[in-house]
Amino acid sequence: MSNGWLGQPPQHADEKAFKTLVKAGCGQDEIHLIVSHISKDSKNGDDWAKKLYDIAAFAKTIGIPAAKDYFRAIGETKAVAELTDERVFNFAKSIDPHTAEWYFWTIWGTKAVAELTADRVLKSAEFFKAIDGLATVEYFLAIRETKAAAELTDEKVLNFAKSIGSDAAVDYFGAFWETRAVAKLTEERILDFARSIGSDAAREYFRAIRETKAVEELTSERVLTFAKTIGNIAAEDCFRAIRKTKAVAELTSDNVFVFAESIGRNAAKEYFRVIESTKAVAQLTAESVLDTAGVVRAIGSDAAVDYFLAIGESKVEDSSAGMAKDASSPTHEATVQILSTLDIPTYNGHRVLGLLGLSAFFWFYVFQYAGLGIGVSRGLLDLAIVAGVWACMLYIANFLLGTIAQRSIEQFVQRRRRLLNEHGIPWHDCLAGDKQCRYCWSTGHSHADDRYDYGRFCRCLACRTAPS
Repeated sequence: MSNGWLGQPPQHADEKAFKTLVKAGCGQDEIHLIVSHISKDSKNGDDWAKKLYDIAAFAKTIGIPAAKDYFRAIGETKAVAELTDERVFNFAKSIDPHTAEWYFWTIWGTKAVAELTADRVLKSAEFFKAIDGLATVEYFLAIRETKAAAELTDEKVLNFAKSIGSDAAVDYFGAFWETRAVAKLTEERILDFARSIGSDAAREYFRAIRETKAVEELTSERVLTFAKTIGNIAAEDCFRAIRKTKAVAELTSDNVFVFAESIGRNAAKEYFRVIESTKAVAQLTAESVLDTAGVVRAIGSDAAVDYFLAIGESKVEDSSAGMAKDASSPTHEATVQILSTLDIPTYNGHRVLGLLGLSAFFWFYVFQYAGLGIGVSRGLLDLAIVAGVWACMLYIANFLLGTIAQRSIEQFVQRRRRLLNEHGIPWHDCLAGDKQCRYCWSTGHSHADDRYDYGRFCRCLACRTAPS
């Protein structure tokens, strides 16, 4: 073999080993470094050839892509002794070729040979088997971009990443190279917090940090305490809302935290989901909304979804278009002018069930105890009389049940109106006005009861008069 760039190798050197190295991506400079190193440590030509063969065999085992980064790592760092150590070979062969490629790519990119060939790394093959390929990429990216090899190869970081799972680990490592906040994100309190809220919420937490880069705000103790208070599911939705809206300051304000805690975990979950879906941060964090915690608790989490959606989906209108500017008008920071309402119960189902039950009882009594079947002619006459009695009974019962239902509706409306008035969302008698509001009156002078309750109890803020 012509080897002007190799110097004069020992007599027993096999050209096949050199060809394997060259084919695997080993350049002239790297071969010079390798030959120079093994020549110093080899006692004879056979020993020299064996070491050359070992390197060539290793390069062939890990595949050409990984081998190219391996030889580049030797060329960039000049750390031939460390990178041809049997421990490094064993580690790289114990992980998949894709991981080995990124491993050596990180070594030549950081030149952190000592840290990345330390025992704690070379004994971490199980860690890389526990996380998927995407998490592996993010991990080595984090090391290369931050140059924090010592911190990110710490055993506590590797154990933490395994404990939260691959999905969350992807964004955990991604947060490092996106924010460079290595010190903050490796604090024990952050790791303990992420474990405590579960993998799904932890993933959204680190994604929020990664995409907003609001490290100081989202790692503050008050945010961590709030997330633990409202529970894993609501915390996940909170961090997702922060990530999607980028409204870190607004959604981590004390007022929002107090509101979310006071309405309960289920309602808080729906609150943040609506913010995330509508992006109506200004409307849903307005003081007038945050003052309605008592209302939300009273109507329950299911009804609260409609309430939050109504606010979130309402459009910001010019107040001069239809709102009287009097001193009693409530102030909405985001000028949310319309608060759609929730369905008022009609109790029709209860009335139907009541009439069916009464009919069943009546006819059961008639056939069991009234002797209706005695004689054909008499039976038909009796049947007509009984049918008439039944019809009268249904009429009276329907009237009574209707009265009860109406009374129940009025009590429901009065209770809701009282609750809303107490929390700054007054109702008014829309029928007493000019019926010109473009929001709650149609061109045919029909009131939109399905959106704003009944005309006598309208909550359209664009045409609100003094509360009745």
